[in-house]
Formats: sequence, C-alpha cells, structure tokens
Amino acid sequence: MNDYNHQELARLSELIDLIYQGATDFAAWQRIPSQISAWLPAGSCLIFTPMLPPEKGGFSVVDTWSSQTMELLATKYHQHDIWAQRALERGLMSTGLVVRDQELVTDEEFLASTVYRELMAPMNVGRVVGGIVFGTEDNGNPSVVCACHRPFDSPFAPQDANKLGLILPHLSRALGVMFRLRDAEFKVASSLAALDQLPNGMLLFGSDGDVVFANRAAKRILDQEDGLRLRNRPGKRDSADVLAAGDRIQDLLDTAIREAIAPDILSTSHFSRAVAISRPSGNSPYVLNFSSLPAQNEFGVGSASPRAIAFLADSAKPIRVNVDLLKSTYGLTAAEIRTAELVAEGCSLEEVSQQLDVSVNTLKTQLKHIYDKTGTNNRARLVKLLMALAT
Repeated sequence: MNDYNHQELARLSELIDLIYQGATDFAAWQRIPSQISAWLPAGSCLIFTPMLPPEKGGFSVVDTWSSQTMELLATKYHQHDIWAQRALERGLMSTGLVVRDQELVTDEEFLASTVYRELMAPMNVGRVVGGIVFGTEDNGNPSVVCACHRPFDSPFAPQDANKLGLILPHLSRALGVMFRLRDAEFKVASSLAALDQLPNGMLLFGSDGDVVFANRAAKRILDQEDGLRLRNRPGKRDSADVLAAGDRIQDLLDTAIREAIAPDILSTSHFSRAVAISRPSGNSPYVLNFSSLPAQNEFGVGSASPRAIAFLADSAKPIRVNVDLLKSTYGLTAAEIRTAELVAEGCSLEEVSQQLDVSVNTLKTQLKHIYDKTGTNNRARLVKLLMALAT
C-alpha cells in the first residue's frame, strides 16, 4: 500500500486537502468526485447517503451522472440495484469496508439484471468499487457510500480497492465534521460565533496541539473537571492544553491530537474511532472525535488558522430531540415527536404505551408513520437519525 511514487503522493495530498475543505464548505463536494475518479482512475464517482434523501438531510454528489439518472436510480431502479442488495444481504455495509463488484455478484448475474440492461448499459457502466464511509452500524452519522464506476470490460483490481481505502478515513473525518456543524436548515457553521451556538462541545487545535478555541458547550463540560480539563499555556492568552486524568488516557489523547494536526495520508484513523475519556465521577465516559481541517479554513487566517477540530460528547447526557427540525423538515406531528423522544431514551413499546396511555398496536402504527416520514425503517436507524440531529 506504500508503493506510490512522489507524483502519486502529491496528487493524493491535494485530493485529501480538497476533501477536508468539504468539512466546512459544502461547495467543495461538487469537485471531490471528479478528483477521486482521477485518483483511482475511474469513469465516474458517486458519494451519497443511500438511506437518507437530500430533502431530509442526506446528499448525493457525482461527477458525470445526470440528475435524471440519479432520480431513476433512487426511484424506478432502486429495488433492482443488485450491487446494493447483495451488499446488504451479506452484511457488507460496515464502516471502512471496500468491496468490488466481483465480490458481490457474478458477471452473468449482473449482465442479466434489469438495472444493467435498462440503466447502466446505455451509460457504459458495468463495474463498481464501493467504500463504506459510514456504515449502518455507525452511531450518530447517516450511512454514506463512495462508489466508483467503470465500463464492464475494465474491472477494478485489488490495488484500486486499496487506493479507495486510503481516502475513506479522510472522507469520514470531513463528512463527520460537516454533519456535526450543520444547523436545523443543514447549513454549515463557518464562524467562531456560529460554533459557539452549537449544542455539542467542540474544540479547535492550533499547529502546536494547543486548544485555540472551545465553544460554550465544551467549556461547560471542561469546567466540571471530571476527567478532562483545560490548562492555560504560560504567557499565551488564548492557548491551552487539554488534560485527561491518567497517563494512559493522556497518551491516547495526545496521539489523537497529533494525528489530527498532521495526518499521515497513508494511515489515518476513521472519524468513528473515537477516544473515550474515563471520568472519576463514575459517569459514562466522554467521547472525542477528531478531524483535520484544511490549511485554509473559515476559523482563522494564515498561521493562526486552526489545524484540527474535535467534538466532545457527554454520553451520559440524554438525547434532546430537535423538535423544530422534526416538525419543519420531516413533518412529524406533536404525538409522533413525543413517541420519537421516548424511543430515543431507550423506552420499550410497552413503556411508551404506558407513558402515553395508548395501545401498543396504536404505537406500532405511529412508528410506521414516523419511519415513512424520516426515511428510516427500524428503531435503530430512527435513533441514529435523532442522535445526528440532536440539539
């Protein structure tokens, strides 16, 4: 995997910096697929949320496919997508996996499929290598797939899968940041003032590994000094070190900060691989997710520009459902929102039934309406969505 020449590594470095630009600038995602196609190489690249449509917070970006093709794939041919069906059947929608079409279906099966004959053959698309940026088991992030395509007579080789695998962690970090910086209207917070309004804790790190900004939510957590705190650097007004209780946890924290500030482009940790910070109080650990930021970003200028971002979550804190978003974007009624709140708290159907004084059968019908409106199809995916959109 390290057999890349200087020119290839330079191209990879440019691609990764563009990917990190997408963390705070959604417009960058319009350019990213074509650069991924050039890196493999591939005929086209599609990055999308297969279980969450754009109108409900998901997205799809592609370099060469038309909007009409995307619409047909999402509607008429969704049930005929033999690649996606086999991946789900075989449990291959796990974070970080990279799969080639040869591992999903035989050539004979694919050539006989409806989706190939009617949709893909006219576009000269017959091969795919897909990377799972966020899988169905990932907590707090919608499922995201990066799929690259070629004509049928140009199959992807194992080294192509390796090249796609190199950029998956960077895609996960950039998208993980973007998802967490979005507000109820899916706009990305792109100023320090906007970061201060976020409900979840967030830290920005300078090139020396120092915390150069902590939003209000992070300060509330750190002020408790329950296993994690800030210590001002001598002689530096706006610079502090983040300290954990215990040398082992501190080493893990310092390593994660260093990797985020200056990532190794050939071996970067996935955004979902968080650092858990134990707490002397005995409460559930804090969880930190790290990502790099592009060299130029909205949170600073020149050498003062932060180089990494971390999201600080208190796993003992209950989920606060975003009521306004559930009403305005998903069209949930007040009764459906209350049901969703109790589901997010982990209540069983019987417990929800007792609290709301309705029958279990009524609740099952209500949950089906909630699943339909939110684009989910079970409790686990509903809770994941609610966590991703929590306030």
